[in-house]
Amino acid sequence: MHYGPLPVNCSVPQGSVLGPIKFIAYTEDVSELIAQHGVSYHLFADDKQLYTAVSSDEIHVARQRLTSCISVLRDWCASRRLQLNA
Repeated sequence: MHYGPLPVNCSVPQGSVLGPIKFIAYTEDVSELIAQHGVSYHLFADDKQLYTAVSSDEIHVARQRLTSCISVLRDWCASRRLQLNA
């Protein structure tokens, strides 16, 4: 089975040399959004890890902080046609 060229309606084709540059430009403000919630993070090519440290009697604070950040991050991703696996 052979497929011909397909039109690209947005972004750049996978494997393009512009892919990483476009992705960074597309997502560069995500770190500011996360930092506003007082959450630490690691950003990878297409992955985000959020974490926070609290004492054992403040677990509810950590849960609330992370839940709020993930909610805002989900909306942020949706507004850019990105999908977040919360």
